[in-house]
Amino acid sequence: QLIAPLVPAQVNKWNLEIGVDTYRNLINKIPEVWFINEQAYSRGIVEHYSNLGVKGIIMEWNNPKTLHPEWNSEYRYYPQTVIGNNNETIPVLWNDSISFQKFQRYAHNDISLKEMLQFLGGHVGSNERFFCLYGNDAEIFDFRPGRFKAEPRLAQGGEWSRIRDLYHRIRDDHRFDLVLPADVLGSAPDILDLPSRIPLSLETPTHPIPVKKQPKYNVTRWQVTGRNSAWLNAQCFAIYRKIYAARKKEVFSEKGLQELKRHLCFLWSSDFRTHLVQERWTSLRKQILKTQKKLKHTIGDREERIQSTEIPIDINGLFGAVVLGVRRRKSRKKYYAGEGIDIGERFTQIITPSVDIVLNHQRGLAIESLAFPGMQPEPLIGTIKHGYFEEISLSADWYSASSVLQRPGKSQITDLEKTDPTIRRGTSSKGPWIGCVGTIMTEIGSIDKEYIVYQDIPQIDIKVTFHWKKVPLGSFRSGFITLLPNAFDQSSLFYATHNGGYGMEVFKMNNCVIDHGTPSSSVVTASSGLGATEGIVVVGDQMKGIAVYFDQAVHAAMPMVSFRSADPSFFARLIYSLGEVDESRTQEILGAVKFVCSLAGLKRSGI
Repeated sequence: QLIAPLVPAQVNKWNLEIGVDTYRNLINKIPEVWFINEQAYSRGIVEHYSNLGVKGIIMEWNNPKTLHPEWNSEYRYYPQTVIGNNNETIPVLWNDSISFQKFQRYAHNDISLKEMLQFLGGHVGSNERFFCLYGNDAEIFDFRPGRFKAEPRLAQGGEWSRIRDLYHRIRDDHRFDLVLPADVLGSAPDILDLPSRIPLSLETPTHPIPVKKQPKYNVTRWQVTGRNSAWLNAQCFAIYRKIYAARKKEVFSEKGLQELKRHLCFLWSSDFRTHLVQERWTSLRKQILKTQKKLKHTIGDREERIQSTEIPIDINGLFGAVVLGVRRRKSRKKYYAGEGIDIGERFTQIITPSVDIVLNHQRGLAIESLAFPGMQPEPLIGTIKHGYFEEISLSADWYSASSVLQRPGKSQITDLEKTDPTIRRGTSSKGPWIGCVGTIMTEIGSIDKEYIVYQDIPQIDIKVTFHWKKVPLGSFRSGFITLLPNAFDQSSLFYATHNGGYGMEVFKMNNCVIDHGTPSSSVVTASSGLGATEGIVVVGDQMKGIAVYFDQAVHAAMPMVSFRSADPSFFARLIYSLGEVDESRTQEILGAVKFVCSLAGLKRSGI
């Protein structure tokens, strides 16, 4: 059970194909209705189910409805239709978090049979309705894994016995009929005088990946929390690249390749990313190392990228490219000034025909401004100064390419300290480049930050290395990209990325308040995020933009977006979470930690 919006499209395809084969082998039949894993949904995953030709999917009602208050509340009782990224449509049956939580409470003997029937009776209307009784884990009944001190005691007489009693009472109650999900799909609500089965978008820019249950249970729990989910996901991405390379080189038999695909899907299981006891974690690490050793022995050390060296970007009218795997040769000589380099008391400016960047070495080489002159003369991202916004909550300096670790009950750690930059020059497979490197000292260790500025391509590369023996428990974020308001048209602002599908999903930002990184509770430090399953996020307007590629095999960070209108303009940032806190993460993780990304300029087609 992997989380589809957090894994590459090709892995989702493999996983569903394996599922189909398994069902055929076991029952000689393919299911007609498919349950969305962990009820973690994105627009991009619809195409996978559409390609299978399924009759319907099951997804939770409560969170999408909260995101779409304009929906008629009667939709919940009837099959509707969801629309995917390529305008494909699939019928959806609604699961209900309140219903399955009530069901669990009844099974655990926390509420009575009478209370459960009263709850169900509250959903009876004057017209025929359909309502999901239970849509969650079945293995939890009559079993406690012992992970929590507050786990409910096993119900006296057995929980499955109580469930049987409930079903018998429902069967005998004239108000209810028990029907199968597939039967509901054929029951159109013609009796209702309201639109039904119109294509619905379950996601929004504020929550691109809606998930079941209360807000504290969100998509970040499988990406950047757990024992060390970010590391685990990075290993899975590295293994995926090698399997893809092995597939192209035909170094494995078809059977051997299928076994590798199946094993990778297993390694991407959601259960490994939440509450995992030490024994299972140790076993999992051994399996990963064994798989990597097998692939290394077969295809060598080189991790072959899924994409070509140059990733073309063509999205929402903007085009450009991100260049990967640039082979660089650097000079040992240090440069302090010269053509294209201006080092001042506070700032270092590097100018090439393709890039104009100003770095603040009083603030850990944060980006003061970044422009791509061949595309747009004015800077697109950089630092917004204290006092720019009228709103007091925004009265701070908002940097780009900075990092921060916020520890519960302790002072935060940042990389915004003075550093002495070192300038180097070199050549690469894509022409000459200029580099700037600095080391920032913090109370728990040093941070190295390196920029590569290219002469002939509108792109910079950034590598940040945290030389920390351990990363303390806390919200750990890096790679901040702050949009400069004067450079963008607010009315056409958007962000785009892949969330488990083959194509990018586009989200309009104007008229929204987006804050994926805001805490969802006192113990959960974030509320949403992006899958970015091909490693690319684009932010921009109708004329220009920035494409950010990050290497998930180095660190499988989770991108987050923050946006809102704020006088005199707007506030917008792209953030990369390297780690968050929830109830599944209670310990430090071992360092060092690296984060690697590339920023490339985009412009409108034909300009």
